[in-house]
Amino acid sequence: MSGFESKNLAAIRAALDQHNATCPVAANAILLNPVDHALIGWDELWGLPVLADERVPTKRVRIQCDGSAFGIEDEVADAVAPQQPVEVPYVVPAGPGEGPGA
Repeated sequence: MSGFESKNLAAIRAALDQHNATCPVAANAILLNPVDHALIGWDELWGLPVLADERVPTKRVRIQCDGSAFGIEDEVADAVAPQQPVEVPYVVPAGPGEGPGA
């Protein structure tokens, strides 16, 4: 196995391990950009099919599972992002003998 292959294999394994550690849904495919898929040429890794998918940027990998959807991660991140505090002005009530009509 060449250095190129071993480096890519390690990156794909790290992505799969990350998925398995953070997602309750089992992975069902490894997706690569068609250019990367052609360079690597693997059809299966660790019992998962390795598929070409043009939605995956080059030099990236995507672990596909039944809970995945392209773009959903950004929507979820926006939905659970901490809300910015809202500034609400408040007025300190005037004490006795202060303010209008005093």
